[in-house]
Amino acid sequence: MTRIGLFGAAGHMGTTLIRAISASGDCDLAGGCDRPGSPAIGTDLGVLAGLPPLGLLLTDDPAALCRASDVVVDYSAASATMALLAAAVAERTPVLVCTTGFDAAQQADLEAAGRRVPVLVGANMSSSVIAMYALVRMAAQLLGDEFDIEIFDFHPWDKIDAPSGTALELANCAAEGRGVALAEMRVPARSGETGKRRRGSIGFSSARGGDVPGENTVYFAGPGQRLEITSRVTDHRAWVAVTLEAATWLAGRDPGLYAMADMLGG
Repeated sequence: MTRIGLFGAAGHMGTTLIRAISASGDCDLAGGCDRPGSPAIGTDLGVLAGLPPLGLLLTDDPAALCRASDVVVDYSAASATMALLAAAVAERTPVLVCTTGFDAAQQADLEAAGRRVPVLVGANMSSSVIAMYALVRMAAQLLGDEFDIEIFDFHPWDKIDAPSGTALELANCAAEGRGVALAEMRVPARSGETGKRRRGSIGFSSARGGDVPGENTVYFAGPGQRLEITSRVTDHRAWVAVTLEAATWLAGRDPGLYAMADMLGG
């Protein structure tokens, strides 16, 4: 049985995973951790997730969580992930990072941690989005640059980064399909008089509001026609199966910075 610790355990996905792991016959809940100062610190994880008490209290100690776990699943925020990585490296604990919004320096820290412990970074854990990556790559390859690419993401009111990590990964897939570098073709959200669109560019727009778990659309807008590829996640449970599969896969791996393609490929 894989002992899974949850970092960001008081959030939407944290409580969803508490319920899922508690009902699983393949893994055990090792503990849960949240940010210092969280009002939920000291609460039983079962109670936090609407279950009977589990005898595990929410803490703000990532090192203790790492020591208790075979693998830690991170659904927190980019800045919090950095504190987790330091503890995971010290305790030699694998980390599944499901957080997004990392800047260049934080990305370098992820890479450095991957040289010491197994780290898997997954921008999105829904099977529909994982399939969407392949579809977008294929469509971008088949459709010429007379088809303009626009990427839209819609997430809940409290998501702090835009565009989302999923939107950026979809853009990378589109750029790969076109055989171009995303950094050279990316156009962020537009405002004011921006001039005509540059042919072959990849544009972004984001919406934040309500309790929408996640919606992503890639538009291929061509002359007289438009292809839309969309994934709509309506329940946080959509991310559970792949998250637990990836966490179990990562436990016991050699150090390295892994991607979802590594897990899916075996």
